[in-house]
Amino acid sequence: MNDYVSAYARIETLLNEYDEQLQRYSGLYNQARERDRKTIDLQRLYGRRHLTNWQNMSEILDITTHLSEIIRSEASVIHNMASLPEPERVQFFHEHFLPLEAQEKALRERLLVVGKRMSPSEEQ
Repeated sequence: MNDYVSAYARIETLLNEYDEQLQRYSGLYNQARERDRKTIDLQRLYGRRHLTNWQNMSEILDITTHLSEIIRSEASVIHNMASLPEPERVQFFHEHFLPLEAQEKALRERLLVVGKRMSPSEEQ
């Protein structure tokens, strides 16, 4: 349990910078998508791949944002767990942390699926 406490203490300090960068990338994505909507492009007129890439990237950003929120919640749970007496930590961990960890795992699996849709071998 002490390993979790020290690891998440380090993660917690990185989350703000990570979220700032994620917001920056989301903003750049939104600007690029808006510009793309205003531009007439032959590839867009004759193919759906272009639109699919925008949709996949949007989904990746949404999943990544949600992952960040879950990791922040995990860090909070671990922080709260650290203040508990040793005998209560295990139960608290099982009740509060493990459900978040399951959600994180499911989102990471979804992220892999979306990422595979965007891989060059899948585009052909």
